[in-house]
Amino acid sequence: MRLHRIRLRDFRGVHDREVVLAEHGVTVLQGDNEVGKTSTVAALDLLFDAADSSRRADIRHAQPAGVDAGPEVEAEVSTGPYRFVYRKRWLRRPSTELDVLEPVRQQLTGADAHARVTAILDETMDRVLWRALRVEQHTAVGQADLGGQDALTRALDRAASGPTGPAGTGAGRPDPAADDGLVARAVDELRRYRTPSGRATGELRAAEVRRADAETEHERCRAALDAVERDVAARDRLDTELAGVRTRRRAHGDEVAALEDRWAALQSRLREVDAARGRAVLARERAGSARERREARDALVAAVDADAATAAGTAAALATHEAEHEAARDARDARRAADAAARTEATAARRAADTATRAVGAARDRAELADLAERLRRVADAESGLAAAERVLAAATVDDDALAELEDLARDLLRAEAARDAAAARVELTAPAALTLVVDGEEVVLAPGETRTLPVAGSRALSLPGVLDVRVRPGLDETGRDEAVRERARELAEACEDLGVADLEAARAARRVADEAAHRAAEHRSALARELAGHADAAALRAAHDAVRDRLAAVDPAGASDDDLAALRVAAEEARTAAEDAAVRADEADAACRAAEDAVRDADTRAAVLAERAADARHAHARRVEELRAARAEEPDAALAEAETARRDRARDAEREHEALAAALADDDPDTTEARVVNARAVDQRLAGEVARLEREHAETTGRLQAAGHQGWHDQLAAAEAELDAAVREHHGVTRRAAAARRLHDALTRHRDRVRRSYVAPFRAQVERLARIVFGPSLSLEIDEELRITHRTLDGTTVAFGALSSGAQEQLGLCARLACAALVDPADGVPVVIDDALGHTDPERLARLGAVFTAATAAAGAAQVVVLTCTPERYHGIGAATVVPLAASRRPAERGAPARDEALRPADDLPADLPAAAPGTVLDLPRAPRAG
Repeated sequence: MRLHRIRLRDFRGVHDREVVLAEHGVTVLQGDNEVGKTSTVAALDLLFDAADSSRRADIRHAQPAGVDAGPEVEAEVSTGPYRFVYRKRWLRRPSTELDVLEPVRQQLTGADAHARVTAILDETMDRVLWRALRVEQHTAVGQADLGGQDALTRALDRAASGPTGPAGTGAGRPDPAADDGLVARAVDELRRYRTPSGRATGELRAAEVRRADAETEHERCRAALDAVERDVAARDRLDTELAGVRTRRRAHGDEVAALEDRWAALQSRLREVDAARGRAVLARERAGSARERREARDALVAAVDADAATAAGTAAALATHEAEHEAARDARDARRAADAAARTEATAARRAADTATRAVGAARDRAELADLAERLRRVADAESGLAAAERVLAAATVDDDALAELEDLARDLLRAEAARDAAAARVELTAPAALTLVVDGEEVVLAPGETRTLPVAGSRALSLPGVLDVRVRPGLDETGRDEAVRERARELAEACEDLGVADLEAARAARRVADEAAHRAAEHRSALARELAGHADAAALRAAHDAVRDRLAAVDPAGASDDDLAALRVAAEEARTAAEDAAVRADEADAACRAAEDAVRDADTRAAVLAERAADARHAHARRVEELRAARAEEPDAALAEAETARRDRARDAEREHEALAAALADDDPDTTEARVVNARAVDQRLAGEVARLEREHAETTGRLQAAGHQGWHDQLAAAEAELDAAVREHHGVTRRAAAARRLHDALTRHRDRVRRSYVAPFRAQVERLARIVFGPSLSLEIDEELRITHRTLDGTTVAFGALSSGAQEQLGLCARLACAALVDPADGVPVVIDDALGHTDPERLARLGAVFTAATAAAGAAQVVVLTCTPERYHGIGAATVVPLAASRRPAERGAPARDEALRPADDLPADLPAAAPGTVLDLPRAPRAG
């Protein structure tokens, strides 16, 4: 498989990007983190595997954040005889489009396109090898799982066999294709009975199903017959149990009646005890009420005495407070006079400070006016410079798009010339002595022994003056290529003429002049913005200048004050300090005055409170005295005490009566009698329920036996036993045939594996060839039958692979993958993809690994290797790499750029003096972006 180009739209953080890959050799995709390198490869997996209707997690994660657009992937791929363009979009307006370019043109959409691509890849590509030769991001390079890969196995078999057999003996090795065919037939025979995972299928599955069905039917009939026998036994048991339960229920009924009579007699005595308890409670409540009335009378007498004491105390406190109140009023009057004097002094100091501050403001305005005048001058200079730069920009005819178009035309011309020169014949001139020639009208001097090679792209004239004239004309193919060169040159000349420039260099010069004018314009705009900082435009700055001038004229009409600004500031500061000190003194006097006012108000409040309390105390004492007199008139204190004593005696008599009745009832234990009655009733209900349950079960069992009498279970069981015997015999026969197929397959597989063990040698030779570039000529490796490196020997020291450092492991793992890619036939191969690896490799070995990449991909039709990295310096040592720089591709609203990104191309532009290419040389040329 070969990847020609990959295009992403609205995929994760990529808005629109197309990447063109070199078909052979190494392509390095380099860019910063989050620029979308890994997304380029991850998109291929979704393109090949996920239907456009899928909404699985990795597809939802591919949708760009905050954008209502479906991720879209397009790729141009070659695999086997096929070359196709495959495009797919998910989530929003999902679609699938396939354009097969070779060998037969075909267009499909939707599920048909997805099925066709899947069939093509299954037919032509080793998907397991595609996974094995990839190194994912943030994973150790480690060892690839190369054992059993079909494409690599075929390549190793060719390498191990050679043209005439091992060791050049001429005796051919066993034909692996024949071995594979025999094993395949054995596999087909085995697959008649078992799947690759070991599950039964075909005849074996049918025999197992028949046997299982027969066993199930036999068990069903046996279970049904057993159920009938159980029902017969169950009906006999139910008859016996039902008779016993009915007898127990009749005997228990007599016991329940006796307990009911005894419980009825005890209930009347319980009611008598409850009545006695009620009388005792009522007597206690009445005795408590009499006690409460007596206690209330005692509390009222104590309250009258307390109110008299309170009234006397409040009157004494009010008399004491009157003297303190008069002293507070005198202090308040003195504080008011001091406060008025301090306020007058603070007002005079503040006026002096305001006068000094206005003088400082006028001086500052004069300085600001001078600064604004200078800024207005610099604004005028910047505006004139900006106008001049904009005139140059307006006259420019070559913009970036036009220059890019000229660059494309120039590269097309270089490609046409390269193709013409690569296919053209050559005239080789060698001078034995100093010699002067004329080639196409130009004099050429050859030094002794110098050789000059001239490509013959068009008709060429060679002349040795006075001796020989030679004219060399190209063939028909060369004429066509020369015509293509002239056509490209004509297109370039017409484009230059349309832009009003002589050639590409003139266009570049014109673009540079425009860029310089744009730079000057930007500088003038920056200066203009800097000078206008805080102002909308020059008019606003001029208005600010005029405002300061007018303000200064208002406060200083003469405009001729020469006072020193520093001296004015010192005087203003001194006046401000004096004003602040006076204000502090005024504030202190004001605070003292307020404190005196607060003290007088507090004294007023305290006097009012004390007067109110004295009045309240007098009123309360008079009210309580009147209340006590009225209560004694209604019921004297002695009558209350006598009533309390009488009711307490009656309560004691009622309690003794209740206790005697309760003791007599307790001797008969009514609680036990009640519990026995409740239990007897529950037992009777349980026995009734048990009788009903047994009768129901007896009826159900009888019904099942009547229904089973019509089923003929004995006959069905006999038929099931006969079918089971036949199914068991058939299953034994098919099982023996399946076991024989398994033994044959295992024997043939062991034979084939013995042959494949010889594949290790060519694989080891290829890996050691590449690894010695990194580790030196003393390196040797041990590789097992699964093509995994087990030990490394270097300078006579052998170390297991797992004990090597992380750097050594990733270097050997990379060499193994590149060796596999170099061995596999290009028709079977897949790209090697390395995503940000070699993080553990030191700079010296990084340089050597560059030579490993070159050695692995040097052959014609070599493998395709794609490297993704955010640290390009790791891969600078790859000599033949095609470098594709990736920049962030964001939506126009995110970057303020045109609506689509330019298609990305290889960054290494061809030099202007490209030499003529030798036949067979492969040029890594930029390709124009494909549409859509």
